[in-house]
Amino acid sequence: ASTRPRRSPRATGAVLDADQAAGPDADHAAFLDALAARLAVGAAAVVSVLDPGCVVLGGETGHHGGAALAARVDAVLASLSPLRTEVRPSTLGDAAVLRGALLLARDAAQDALFGPPATGV
Repeated sequence: ASTRPRRSPRATGAVLDADQAAGPDADHAAFLDALAARLAVGAAAVVSVLDPGCVVLGGETGHHGGAALAARVDAVLASLSPLRTEVRPSTLGDAAVLRGALLLARDAAQDALFGPPATGV
């Protein structure tokens, strides 16, 4: 069995195509613009409640969309929210979310078997 996470064939494939495009292509730019608009709406909802200061576009979409997608999301988010929020692409690679989930599961299993970590001495 492969340790590589499953990919959503449509969304990830389109981002990979846009990422690997040689030169500026209107179709790829239009796709990134549309994706950025959708991501910015979701980010605006989170930003309005949490005011995080920075949003990281994670997973394969954020990683392969890179700085081009992050800049587009940043521009749309700035028009949707009065709270200034930086948008960055993930630098951790495609499997960052999976690794985080595995670490969380390991910690939960360890706590279930051996009890939570002691606080104070």
